[in-house]
Amino acid sequence: MEDVFKRLSNWWNGEDLGRPAILLSIPKPDKRILLADPFHINSSRNPDITIIDLNKYWSSTEAKPDFDGLIETVREDANTNYYFGEALPFVYHQWGRRGTPMTMAAYLGGKVKFLDDTVWVDPVIDDYKKFELHLEENNIWLKRSLELFRKAVEKSNGEYLPALPDFGDALTVLSLLRGTERLLMDLIENKEAVLEFRDKFIEIWPRFHKKFWDIFQKKFHGDISWRVWAPGKTYLCQCDFSTMISPEMFTKFVVPEIEALGKYLDYCLWHLDGPDEIRHLDILLDLPEIKVIQWQPGAGAPPAASPQWLPMLKKIQKKGKNLTVYANNEEELRILLKELSSKGLLIIVRGFTGKTEKEALGLMDTISKLSKR
Repeated sequence: MEDVFKRLSNWWNGEDLGRPAILLSIPKPDKRILLADPFHINSSRNPDITIIDLNKYWSSTEAKPDFDGLIETVREDANTNYYFGEALPFVYHQWGRRGTPMTMAAYLGGKVKFLDDTVWVDPVIDDYKKFELHLEENNIWLKRSLELFRKAVEKSNGEYLPALPDFGDALTVLSLLRGTERLLMDLIENKEAVLEFRDKFIEIWPRFHKKFWDIFQKKFHGDISWRVWAPGKTYLCQCDFSTMISPEMFTKFVVPEIEALGKYLDYCLWHLDGPDEIRHLDILLDLPEIKVIQWQPGAGAPPAASPQWLPMLKKIQKKGKNLTVYANNEEELRILLKELSSKGLLIIVRGFTGKTEKEALGLMDTISKLSKR
């Protein structure tokens, strides 16, 4: 891990690795696969799969979770892969096999609902004046999250990195607590209430992050909130709600949050999620707090290597930002290597057709040879 940490530190700081940073994993041939979650770096897996549904360890919001069983299973799953480039064995912060986006909505008192593969939060804010935005130590979801994360860190034994939760951003969290349509109206008719919520959210967000980060520091240095470790406090910043607002509103409601979190965090990534967020890209590129843009074309859209996105990706690099993209196969990978500068680039390789460690090492060698300086 320490060797990867050094290379990722250089990547964060804009140094040229001689090739892009690469996240690639393949299943070990001598182990049965535990398909523990839907977020594996490499989706091309041996058809001989043992499917373990992590929801059996936390079946409902009322059930007592079996965190020991859950963590043992994801630990085994992490150990069934070989890792190449800058990929590291890690585990997401999941409540069962459910993704947990915007956990702050639960920590702040939202009504939590478990679906099969995600966690939803129903609105609780009818009147802003009657809603108290604060860190409640006895919030059951915060307590459970902390217990799960604490156990994940304690049981890691240097075999994997436990990722911190996806805490979320002010507007998207508020859209869950208030309701999307009502929040859209509030942005026009009740701006001051929204701004007051945002400012308080910005104030308490670091306190939630620090609770988990302090636990992480007992076994590890740096930080990881997504797939990429950083040498200091980091977070994959985002605002999914921004797909529904104008650049003017983005500047007014979202940019101050980025600027404030940039004073607390050392390494900020921005999750640019789909074509509807591109309207905010110029604003994001002018923010010094953001060091990396992660481009995710979104469901149904052409992949990152498609001609329609390449000018935008080159623009991001030209502005001096690091860039992360996905390659769904070797052809897409070759296009990205040909078209984009390797400096500051990180490629998540999915769909690799190779089955052996030798083939993966061969791909890494090819990447080095094809990388555009």
